Amino acid sequence: MDNGASSYRRFLEGDRDGFAQIVYDYYDGLVLYLNTWLNNLHDAEDMAQETLVVLVSKKPVFAGKSTFKTWLYSIGRNVTVDYLRKNHRITTSSPEELALLSVEEQEAARDYFADEEKKTLHKCLLRLRPDFRRVLWLKYFEDMSAAEIAAAMGKSVYSVNHLVKRAGKALREEMEREGYHARS
Repeated sequence: MDNGASSYRRFLEGDRDGFAQIVYDYYDGLVLYLNTWLNNLHDAEDMAQETLVVLVSKKPVFAGKSTFKTWLYSIGRNVTVDYLRKNHRITTSSPEELALLSVEEQEAARDYFADEEKKTLHKCLLRLRPDFRRVLWLKYFEDMSAAEIAAAMGKSVYSVNHLVKRAGKALREEMEREGYHARS
């Protein structure tokens, strides 16, 4: 059982510190993942909070078929997709719109993307299609396996592997347009 599952179990047994540990361990990553769906940090924070409300109010069963993080991100994805459907906000933003980060998003990303190479990577990620951004985020920044990504995104492992290849190729092309060439 991973630490998140242990914390969740403790929370279900009445230990408030278990829930506090979940928030501490997963909140920031969940917000940044949900931001790949929403392209708005404030909305992503709201959806992360709604995800945590689901844990507190509905107390869904964690069956252990995936990591706790994968399970939590799946709940977050479902909460976010419901929100987008209800508000008719399934977006098809242009790369130019996505490249314009708000001040808050820049601050949130600063910790993840400290040096110039990482800043270029982040800028290029924002130009990718949303599903490409999501799969690359989960694979490389959240360090999830293909099976975990498939569960979090609601896709098959085969689809995820194919998506990772296509997204990687698209990211390399964007990086090259920015003048970055991979070291040999």
